[in-house]
Amino acid sequence: MAMKIDRSTVRMNYLYFVSDTHKEGIPVQPIMVCNEGPTMGISRYLGRLLGLLFNDATHCKKLRKAYNVIRAMEFYQKSGQLRPTTLFASFNIDNLCLNFSYQQVMNALEHFLNSYISSDHSIQGMTISTILQLVRLVLDEQYFIYNYKLYRKTAGSASGPLLTIPLVYIYLFYCQQDLLEDLINTNELFFRYRNEAFITWNRSEDELRTLLAMANSQFPQPILNITHIGLRIDFRDILITNNNGILQTGVYHELMFDDNELLSSFPDII
Repeated sequence: MAMKIDRSTVRMNYLYFVSDTHKEGIPVQPIMVCNEGPTMGISRYLGRLLGLLFNDATHCKKLRKAYNVIRAMEFYQKSGQLRPTTLFASFNIDNLCLNFSYQQVMNALEHFLNSYISSDHSIQGMTISTILQLVRLVLDEQYFIYNYKLYRKTAGSASGPLLTIPLVYIYLFYCQQDLLEDLINTNELFFRYRNEAFITWNRSEDELRTLLAMANSQFPQPILNITHIGLRIDFRDILITNNNGILQTGVYHELMFDDNELLSSFPDII
């Protein structure tokens, strides 16, 4: 059974910090490692289930490999959807994954399930009530070790579990129904790759930025980190360009250092 626990393989979750060298000031991000935690089996099971439900309800495509976006974009162009003014946008949900309120997420999840599933139906043998209870169990039992002390996480979820990201997307789009209806159009593309999302947009850039700003304004701190908006965008390791209605794709090479900075590091060689 997918949710059966083998005690011999269970290991307590633990916390460590990693530095983000791509950001100014090199901030650190807390990472809770829970691959062998006691609720990981339940988390994986529910994550797959809720992820499939969310994808189906929002016409979202989950990318297993970043390059899969190219095939989808080629079909989008062939179907006549790519216009000279079509914009690409990407954002991530890192902040929301770390800080969401359990009660607000549970309310959004219940609303989503009741909207998507008839009250007299079950999914994979589970009722809505059972799914909600299991999700709450996973959220409430997030204990971890740091510096030989035991802590309990009371907001957000661990980085990486399959359950965290579907929950956050459900929370994001079903606690703000207007955002869902405005941002996700069945004629447009909506991809998610782990904690990052990519959409196509055939209205003005000002409208898109206003919509995303309104979404962020509903929360104490920004929940959507907008990474790119424009006719040319890099999504993971793919470079996508709308050249006057013609799709161009390539490999994106991230520039780690400024050319002048790099050259000045080797004065004796030059």
